Amino acid sequence: MRGSSISSSSVRVAPQQERSARRLAGFLQAAAELFSEIGYEATTMQAIADRRNSSIGALYNYFPDKQSVAATLLSGYADELHWRLQSLMEHSEKLSTVQFAELFIDCIIDFAKERPAYLSLHSVPIPIRRDPAARKALRAIIANAFLTKNPALSSERSLLAANVAVQIVKGMITLYLESDAKTKSLVVAEFRGVLTSYLEEVLAKIHPERKGTRQPNPII
Repeated sequence: MRGSSISSSSVRVAPQQERSARRLAGFLQAAAELFSEIGYEATTMQAIADRRNSSIGALYNYFPDKQSVAATLLSGYADELHWRLQSLMEHSEKLSTVQFAELFIDCIIDFAKERPAYLSLHSVPIPIRRDPAARKALRAIIANAFLTKNPALSSERSLLAANVAVQIVKGMITLYLESDAKTKSLVVAEFRGVLTSYLEEVLAKIHPERKGTRQPNPII
């Protein structure tokens, strides 16, 4: 499993030695555990240091405040999720539309279960310095996967579909967070259906016998 990368954008002093890098990773792991267990608001810098049996001064060597700790975690999660989705897209040609939609949703849910702090921090208004090019690149990867499955799509249409798919998944995460334990599985099932229906329409190839029939005006 690929580990979360450590973004230096929110780190006060980037680690130069292996020991320092391990200490930084330990602080991030402690913070992730606390954010998941008691939430962002209740977590303090002192609590993070205590969880690692370290001094708060050592923690402040790396981070100026709790927000920067959370921002570094979120940036790493974004990078890891990007890698997982890219891996899925690279194998999308072999999948049916239903399989593709299910695995897309499952990729997000499985990641959230493995990284519970990801959900805990998802609704916290923390700005992260994520390169806009990285966000654009992920959507381009998804769009290319759609083009592979349906070469009849224009590049503009496939990119629009990629953005819509991402927004569907974001909507699922929002509702998932608001739901109780019994309802979460229902939320996931509903959004699997929504994404499947949408992608079946977008990725459906026009059969030869339908070429002479009038088709609805394309969105793009």
